[in-house]
Amino acid sequence: MRRAIIHIMCAVAALVAATSCSTNGCLDNQSAVPRCGFYSSQSKKAVSLDSITVYAVGVPGDTMLVKCGSGVAQLYMPLDMSCDSTQYVLHYDAELLRDERLNDTLTLRYERVPYFVSSECGAMYQFNVRGYAFTTNLMDSVVVTTTRFTNVDSETIQFYMRTSE
Repeated sequence: MRRAIIHIMCAVAALVAATSCSTNGCLDNQSAVPRCGFYSSQSKKAVSLDSITVYAVGVPGDTMLVKCGSGVAQLYMPLDMSCDSTQYVLHYDAELLRDERLNDTLTLRYERVPYFVSSECGAMYQFNVRGYAFTTNLMDSVVVTTTRFTNVDSETIQFYMRTSE
């Protein structure tokens, strides 16, 4: 009898341990990274650019976001976690546009806001957009579609490029 009770207690303990260690409690994306899309300023339709390099300025680590030669219609633009602003450079690699004086820049200013998700997921940062500025060499305009960057995977920045159609 005593042996049966020990086996039952072990089985119950194993069952409790198995259900308490579930890994499906935190399936959400834990990064609040803006997703950007490129559009034609003339037609307002999405475009894919293959002669563009995009990188962040002064951000620690690898700052190359897209390199010339890979067609890009959308990209993620991580924010600098150590500052309240990040500047990105759009360098055009087409032969007649390679001059760095034609580069466009986007500067995002934001407030970092710690956000507690849950006990399984922990905490993350969300970002309140405080403002933005951009140059208009080949870029016509920029639209930031939200005032808060969260972990929702949606397009939050739109670049409207001057294109020939």
